[in-house]
Amino acid sequence: MTQVSRRLLRKDVEDRVYEVLLESIASVKSKGAVDKLLDDLLSPTEKIMLAKRAAIALLLAKKYNQRTIATFLRVGLETVSKVSRIMQKRTGGYELVVSGIIRNEKLTAFLEKIDDALAELFKPHRDWSSWRKARWEAKIRNAKPF
Repeated sequence: MTQVSRRLLRKDVEDRVYEVLLESIASVKSKGAVDKLLDDLLSPTEKIMLAKRAAIALLLAKKYNQRTIATFLRVGLETVSKVSRIMQKRTGGYELVVSGIIRNEKLTAFLEKIDDALAELFKPHRDWSSWRKARWEAKIRNAKPF
């Protein structure tokens, strides 16, 4: 379990430490750089804990049942309820991240539909079953669990 020192910081020092953290996170531009930063800042357990909370928020935004989420992600129902309560308060953090993910997923799904329509228009003249099978396998390979 994560612990904080019992020796309290002065308020101005605590504010500056938090500001450095925020600037560090805000300065990272790519997924690879974010991953490196998180590896340096967090333990593997902390990374999983935060990742599960983000996934809970995403699944809640997609209207999944709380018990289903708890079972699927192997977290306690109280954890799911806590994230749900935070999202209902509308402080905005989860909402910002989740709405961006959902927007990207919708755009990707839309582009895949266009790709499928174009592929149907320009499909090969021979061996259509192999072509369809290859396209289906590619879709399955690229599919995300939720």
